[in-house]
Amino acid sequence: MPARRPTRMVSDAVLGVVALAVGALLLWHGAISDRGGVMGLIESVLPWFGILIVLFAIVAATRRSAFIAIGALVSAIVWAALYVPVITPHRSTGNTDFTVISENVDADNTNPANTVESIAARHPQVIALQELTADSAAAASKTLDAAYPHHYVVGTVGVWSSLPLSNAHSLTLGLGWKRALSVDVQTDAGPVRVYALHAASLRPGEFAQRDEMLSTLAATLRRDDSSRLIAVGDFNAASTDRAFRQLLDTVNEPGTSQWGFGFTWPARFPVARVDHVVERGLHVVSNVVLPPNGSDHRPIQVGLGRDD
Repeated sequence: MPARRPTRMVSDAVLGVVALAVGALLLWHGAISDRGGVMGLIESVLPWFGILIVLFAIVAATRRSAFIAIGALVSAIVWAALYVPVITPHRSTGNTDFTVISENVDADNTNPANTVESIAARHPQVIALQELTADSAAAASKTLDAAYPHHYVVGTVGVWSSLPLSNAHSLTLGLGWKRALSVDVQTDAGPVRVYALHAASLRPGEFAQRDEMLSTLAATLRRDDSSRLIAVGDFNAASTDRAFRQLLDTVNEPGTSQWGFGFTWPARFPVARVDHVVERGLHVVSNVVLPPNGSDHRPIQVGLGRDD
């Protein structure tokens, strides 16, 4: 029996270091080089590392190990400092001048008309849809054109509005095909430049196109001298992803108005928020994730007003 004690102590010490490393990763993940898009995937699920911390805490209690307990406690403090402010609802006051709903409607959606109808039933002034196919684009037009006579569609991305649109442009954002657009919406808050996009996918070994789009979008927003603008859509990147965070040098991502992280994908059991709205020069009154409606993404709804 005495011969086993050193082995147990080494094991506890190693587990304690690993538990502490979870907190270090949460703090300094951006310093780790991304190879093959692996760090992008890890950064997309960083909030879920809280489960690892809880598991380490259980192991520490079971084994009565101070080594593991200290590592778990430090990492828990780091997690709480980073994410408790995120999951707490962000309340705001003020008038909503216009509302935007955005959703990736899913190219494999078997009933896109129902999905679009559920959005229209909420009567937003602006609707941004991504991953449109020929069938879903036709269903969207049939459902929306009467109440939303102003629309602009580029490839698989479209914007429908009950408010006048102008200055519409298609955007490639560094790719060889069009997956984004910009358009000016004439709102009660004044003209608002709206960027709608569907970023390329993030998969192991396939991340360069997604990163190129988000990098080009960041540069585009930086050059844009509009006093009020938003960018909305499926960014295929979580808020914790370094490719997404570069956008925040020039625009703001509002917190959600609900408890939780506001995850949007996959719809049945969301694990990451890949659908976003970022803004500049506007006041965000509300920012909520809506219930599933037939797509593999959940829609987001944002109420916006003047930034006085």
